[in-house]
Amino acid sequence: LVSVLPSYAKARALIWSSVTLTSGLALAVPLAAIEMWGDTHVPGALWLIVGGLWLVSTGWWALEEWRGWPLRGYLVRDRDVVYRRGWWSRTTTAVPFARIQHSEIQQGPLGRWLGYCTLKLYTAGASGANLEIPGLSVATAKNIRQMLEDLNHD
Repeated sequence: LVSVLPSYAKARALIWSSVTLTSGLALAVPLAAIEMWGDTHVPGALWLIVGGLWLVSTGWWALEEWRGWPLRGYLVRDRDVVYRRGWWSRTTTAVPFARIQHSEIQQGPLGRWLGYCTLKLYTAGASGANLEIPGLSVATAKNIRQMLEDLNHD
């Protein structure tokens, strides 16, 4: 398997940090507000439960990212495109060239800043058969897309 760009790892780390910080604040601020300005005292057990749930969920997410990153990659074979991701819940998706109807290259602001994009392959049939390969360089995505278009015209 070919690994995706390291800049995509930076993007996932930025997103992960933002979500972790935001969720922590979303849980802690209401409890702190009740503690400071409310007429009641927030039990210590509630702080422990909320903090413990936050710690377990963010720790699990961090473990999935850390252990799952080396397993993430794509491969263009003779007749299909394969993408694999995940550590705890591993997913491998293979899409035959013959099923691909069209493709698109998507690049949001974070992708433009860090220099990566996502190649989306749309297939005939159910939407669950579509494939997204994130973390590619724009040149790589264009090369794969051009190769698929050339195969489709033959």
